[in-house]
Amino acid sequence: MPSSSINAITRMSATLKDLFIYIYDLSPLDMDLLLTLIAHNNKQMTLEDLSKAVNRDKSTVFRSLQKLTGLGICVKESRTLKEGGHFHVYSAISREIFKLETEKRVKELEQSLRRILKKFEDDLEIMLDDVFDTKKKIIK
Repeated sequence: MPSSSINAITRMSATLKDLFIYIYDLSPLDMDLLLTLIAHNNKQMTLEDLSKAVNRDKSTVFRSLQKLTGLGICVKESRTLKEGGHFHVYSAISREIFKLETEKRVKELEQSLRRILKKFEDDLEIMLDDVFDTKKKIIK
């Protein structure tokens, strides 16, 4: 479950940005990079380009890009230099796919919450038993 508060996403003034932050557990830098990539309409950007765009150190941007790539909302491709060596370029997935992936995550979250609620009574009893067992051990 994302570390960002569910209150941020359930309030009436919640925004799409709040949804992204909650569903994907994005930091402010992750969000800035994602929006930068989306704004460039799938134009591929280098680590250096992105570092300058968000005014952050390349190593910090690299870690954030690894996270976005791992989440599947950023694509990393290798390019070969004519004189030898290689470098990476990054782009966001298409808006359509991003929307579908976000909808999928929202459905998964909803299903997960419903599963938890179905076990409400049983799980509450287990939690209460654990609390009372712990208190009995402390009192003895």
